[in-house]
Amino acid sequence: MASMTASDDEIISAINITPLVDIFLVLLIIFMITSSVVDQRQIPVNLPKAAHAGSEAPKASGLVLDKDHRLFLDGELKDSAQVCALLRVAVGRDVEHQVLIAADQDLPYREVVSVIDLVRGTGVSKYALKVTRAGT
Repeated sequence: MASMTASDDEIISAINITPLVDIFLVLLIIFMITSSVVDQRQIPVNLPKAAHAGSEAPKASGLVLDKDHRLFLDGELKDSAQVCALLRVAVGRDVEHQVLIAADQDLPYREVVSVIDLVRGTGVSKYALKVTRAGT
């Protein structure tokens, strides 16, 4: 039998935090991925196809005009006056504020133009139309 020495009775005062940091980093990555997926609530819109559409949209306010002619700003149902007010506030905070406009492909062209006119009337100078890549 081995005899106990004074060094065997010492209290371990150092804690290895490497596994804890690894767990937090994995949780951070999972949070970042899920937050980008849940960034905008899904509103059913049949987007038109474009052969040369970009793969990713810049961070911007999302404005959706669905097939029932309802406006959604960042996933929340709003009327045109509320959209104008909220976009003016956003432009007041950031002059370079962008708006990504998605409209159902079955809507008349004049309705999409009126939404673009509404956005431009709030002072937004950078806006884009959301489309899906043809063939997908």
